[in-house]
Amino acid sequence: MRRLNDKDELKNTIAAGIYGTPELKPDEKRRYLGSFRERVIQAVTFDQLRTKEGLKVMTQALKDRRAVELLIHQKARTTAMPLIVEAQRCGLDFTIVSDPRFVGDIAVALVAAQAVDTAELYAETKR
Repeated sequence: MRRLNDKDELKNTIAAGIYGTPELKPDEKRRYLGSFRERVIQAVTFDQLRTKEGLKVMTQALKDRRAVELLIHQKARTTAMPLIVEAQRCGLDFTIVSDPRFVGDIAVALVAAQAVDTAELYAETKR
């Protein structure tokens, strides 16, 4: 029985070396700017970011004590400048992310270090 486990372990090691470490929930991470949905406190789309209400929602979310980082899609960096300034005031880090594999229309996401219980994000509403 030990030999079978050694072979499986060897196969996994070789596969990881060739293809890289397997990634958990890659589709979810591509949608939420590289983060898991369960860690997102609040997010807005590109269209919502251009509205006063969208900026207000994100500015209020920046005050959440669980927040550790503001993720900004590279295409939204100039529009999100007020949020970057507010994040710096709140002592939060921000990261401008760019990956051609990102899908969806999330422009900005505020994330926590651990899972949070956010039932519905602003980006998931029809506004």
